[in-house]
Amino acid sequence: MRDSVSAPAKAGWYPTPVHDRERYWDGVRWTEMFRQARASAPTSIGGGVGSEATV
Repeated sequence: MRDSVSAPAKAGWYPTPVHDRERYWDGVRWTEMFRQARASAPTSIGGGVGSEATV
């Protein structure tokens, strides 16, 4: 029998338990970047992340 290893979650913004906030998962661990929730999450980041992320 083969051990099944699930693939890590894709890097992107994910909802938090705090209403209307998302936190960024870098593909390995949670970062300290948060932002206001958007209608479609999770999404991959593109350019300009620093302008919408807060620490």
